[in-house]
Amino acid sequence: FVPEVDGAACDDGNGCTENDACQAGTCVSGAPKSCPDGGACTVGSCDVATGACSVEEAAVGTPCNDGDACTDADACAAGSVCAGSAKVCDDGNVCTTNGCDSATGCTSANAPAGTPCSDGTACTEADACTLGSCVGSPVDCDDNNACTADTCDEQDGCQSAPVVDGTGCNDGSACTDNDDCTA
Repeated sequence: FVPEVDGAACDDGNGCTENDACQAGTCVSGAPKSCPDGGACTVGSCDVATGACSVEEAAVGTPCNDGDACTDADACAAGSVCAGSAKVCDDGNVCTTNGCDSATGCTSANAPAGTPCSDGTACTEADACTLGSCVGSPVDCDDNNACTADTCDEQDGCQSAPVVDGTGCNDGSACTDNDDCTA
């Protein structure tokens, strides 16, 4: 018996290897046979005895990629279908319009200027969208009473508090002097 020359073709008895070759008198397995899987939710396999390729359905719940950037948590379902749930693309800004592009994912564009909104403070009015931001005009809290200090609280709006008794003021009458605030 003469051993085969190293590198000579041989058969290792495994139908799922290709290009088996002799090495030091032994048949060494070659590269694994490539069996196409047929898609994201199928698995290609090889029968060792026959070398025949087959395609089987992947287990339900196996992660996959459906190729749609507008879905999340893609997973295999019955029937070799890969699908995900719709991606939530809300950026939380009322002054943007959100959408989704299947190729690139979530999109955002500024809402039209002047779109009514709320900036979340009671100290502004006529709030409207401007370049993707909600902007309002300051509220005028002046109650036209010189004997009150007027302020604005962002949550409760305009506030008035009496000034200290004796604070100078003008009651608008030319017939009085030394007008002072009292209660």
